[in-house]
Amino acid sequence: MAEQQDDTSEQPLSLRTLCTMRSFLLHPSTSKRTVSSIVETLTRTPTHHTLKLLSDAAAHRPDLGPSAVVLPADSSPHLTVEVLASSLTDLHLDDARFASLCFGDSVAARVWMLRNAGSKFEVRPGLLLAVLLGFTKDPYPYVRAAALEGLAGFCERGGESKDVELVEACYRRAVQLLRDMDPCARLSAVRVVASWGLMLASSNSDMKTYWSNDVFAKLCSMARDMNMKVRVEAFDGLKKLEIVSEDLLLQSLSKRVSGHGKQKQALGQSTSEQFVILATSVAGAIVHGLEDEFFEVRKSVCKSLRTLTRLSAEFAREALDSLMDVLNDGSTVVRLQALETMHHMAISGRLKLHEKNLHMFFGALVDDNWDIRHTDRKILKVVKLNNLALFKSSIDRLLGNLDSYPQDEADVFCTFSHLGRNHKKFVSLIIKDTFEEIEAALEGNVEFNSARIAALLILSISAPLLNADVGRIPAVMFSYAVTFLGRIYNAFSDIMDRDSLLACLCEKSRSTEYSATNIDLVEGEQQFPLLECDAPNFASNEVINSKIDSHITREPKEVANYQIEQQRSEYDEVIKFTNYILAKPHDMWQRIQSGHANEVLRSLRCLKELTTMKFDSLGSGGADALAFTLLYLRVIELLSEVWEHLLPAKRLCTLGIGKLEFKLGKLERRVKELISRFTGFSAQDELNVLELMLLTYALRMCKDEIIGMNHTIKRLSTLYLRVESILKESSALPSNFIVELGKVLSGTSINGASCNLLQFDASLEFFSLKQFLFHGQIKHVKAELNISNNDLEHPLPFVSGLPVGVPCEIILHNISSESRLWLRMALDDGFIHHLFLDLDRFEGSEEVTKFTFVAPFYRTAEAICLTLKICIGLECLFENVSPVQRFGGPKRELALLCKEKQVFLYKVNKD
Repeated sequence: MAEQQDDTSEQPLSLRTLCTMRSFLLHPSTSKRTVSSIVETLTRTPTHHTLKLLSDAAAHRPDLGPSAVVLPADSSPHLTVEVLASSLTDLHLDDARFASLCFGDSVAARVWMLRNAGSKFEVRPGLLLAVLLGFTKDPYPYVRAAALEGLAGFCERGGESKDVELVEACYRRAVQLLRDMDPCARLSAVRVVASWGLMLASSNSDMKTYWSNDVFAKLCSMARDMNMKVRVEAFDGLKKLEIVSEDLLLQSLSKRVSGHGKQKQALGQSTSEQFVILATSVAGAIVHGLEDEFFEVRKSVCKSLRTLTRLSAEFAREALDSLMDVLNDGSTVVRLQALETMHHMAISGRLKLHEKNLHMFFGALVDDNWDIRHTDRKILKVVKLNNLALFKSSIDRLLGNLDSYPQDEADVFCTFSHLGRNHKKFVSLIIKDTFEEIEAALEGNVEFNSARIAALLILSISAPLLNADVGRIPAVMFSYAVTFLGRIYNAFSDIMDRDSLLACLCEKSRSTEYSATNIDLVEGEQQFPLLECDAPNFASNEVINSKIDSHITREPKEVANYQIEQQRSEYDEVIKFTNYILAKPHDMWQRIQSGHANEVLRSLRCLKELTTMKFDSLGSGGADALAFTLLYLRVIELLSEVWEHLLPAKRLCTLGIGKLEFKLGKLERRVKELISRFTGFSAQDELNVLELMLLTYALRMCKDEIIGMNHTIKRLSTLYLRVESILKESSALPSNFIVELGKVLSGTSINGASCNLLQFDASLEFFSLKQFLFHGQIKHVKAELNISNNDLEHPLPFVSGLPVGVPCEIILHNISSESRLWLRMALDDGFIHHLFLDLDRFEGSEEVTKFTFVAPFYRTAEAICLTLKICIGLECLFENVSPVQRFGGPKRELALLCKEKQVFLYKVNKD
């Protein structure tokens, strides 16, 4: 092959030879020696085809590096420029060679040389500027544009010229070309005017204002150019200006040319006549740009106002009205850019909101676009409001924003936090009204809106948390804030972490400095309710504060007794709290039956929030009871929603079987979790949970359309037999609902042939929620699953057709020896594989069992990658109706004990 190449090196290579060489170069198995020989041959015979081949080879073989292309002395300018453009060699050009290439007969070569001179290859600055300035008079518009681009690139690379006359010549030539017939030349001329005009201004401090004003006027004159890209470039150039006379800035907002009484002093050495000339060019330029038909131009104007508003406070005030009008723009991009400009104005202290601006400004808070709402709130975080009326309007609009867009809650809360910190005086003026509203809501005198109450709490406590003087604030406000800790702590994440916030709130809730002496409280009024109406104070502050004081030094002998006593006290506190919470749904049942579902759901959400707060603020003591309480509240929520669908008034409407079936399925799973995932019930508590399960099955029978009726009746019968067994073993009496349901089941055949659905409907009237009351110690059955060293970047390898082992680190809590655990592995296509976990093989106690288990997965398909979803499930032993999986899987349904973990697998070759 090498000999063949030597033979052809003296003559032009044929296309067939080049195709053969290309095949060798691109084939990955070609030896390095052959590749080097081919490249050497190609570099000795530079043509258009060989250069293209070398370029392709360099792209496919990064190890090749630059090739030293040998150019003959008489090679054409076009070929020389093509070698330079291909970046295959670091060719050195002397001044004569550079000039000859620029003055060659190839227009394309000339354009490339002018556009890339100084960036792709070095040229002496004096020669470069002379050549570029000369070619701005070339008859070809693309050559003129390339020369101007070269001048602009010279400035962008940090180039400077000490010859002021040359700089002024370049600037004035670019000004002339602003009126060029070709848009590409005008576009490049605008860039040169902006860059070289600033260079000219910086060259003489005495003339800086004069030249800056001139550049501003020349760029503004292009606001009416016929080409959209030219207009965009002109407004982009305004962002580079460092100084402009205030009179000219204000003139850009008015289409009518103003008088010239004080312009002579403002413009330095310019005369009144010169100002009129400049003002004529500037008049209404910003307004024209904001009214442009293309959104790109309007966006560019808004962006340039970031810089211009910093140059003059008066101009910033006048420009704000125009920016407010832009908030009605049909383009989301333009509206967002206008708000970003206002945000920069607020940061620099140039944004002054007035009553006339509020309607447009606050209108952005209800925009459909999240970015616009977020940017509007960013402005409120930093702007200084001038009076109390503006401050109250901001609060009202933010609360309305919270109601309209609940998904914005975290950002709205953060805005309230900054608003309170920046306006301490206004907060002190409204604290009494705010306190009364919070008190009324928490006492049940008005509708409870937890998001609104949390926002007002954040506003009230934000300044005092920084030890700012805002007058006297009731200490109970900080106590209220503790109960909302999990919801509001992100609003203060920029100044303190969650633990610090908790400690600070607890400290100020006990402080005598923050009292309610100036708040007219009713005597004997509850100061720290946990919920509406009659919520007692379960010494929550004391339990929480005991954590803060836990580092007090004690004698070593006292430590063990103190910890036991502390855990017992904490557990007793949790049991009192959970019994109080669990008593509430019993009182809500009549409202559920009467169809007041929305009211009940609001109360349940409040109960869940309080339980979550307690769960987050306490340690491990009582965590199982709190977990049960949360799950029970979720069950009552679902029961309330399902019951609403089955009311007579609702049945007249077509609500869709799919929606009701989905909610019933979710309710069934949650009740099964109550039965399977918690142990330690008393006989009465177990009956209460089983009665909820019977109710769920009875609700299924009451649907207008029943899917799997026979299966549901079998489940009902089996579960009823278990209830009867518990009743016989204990002294408990059956509820009216159980008695009536037993009558219905006694007259129903197991296959549903003699089933009367109306009887099931009638039995529901006898159901009522029972009140839970913990006596023993409830335990939460749960599992922790971890797949170490596995993610998208570190998948487990597998071979198609062979099993793969998945290393699982498992921790089990409160699992009895009679439990049947399964490891469920599922693919996205619906395939599910179960593995039985034999607990006798692993050492541990019923409280905690830790072990590592390599789970084999056999269905490794012909795919590059697979994603497994793995979780641990507990077989529901209370059901014994029909097998879920016939071949080696669980015989009953599974209650999942942990969240699904994703396992990533990647196929490797058998070799």
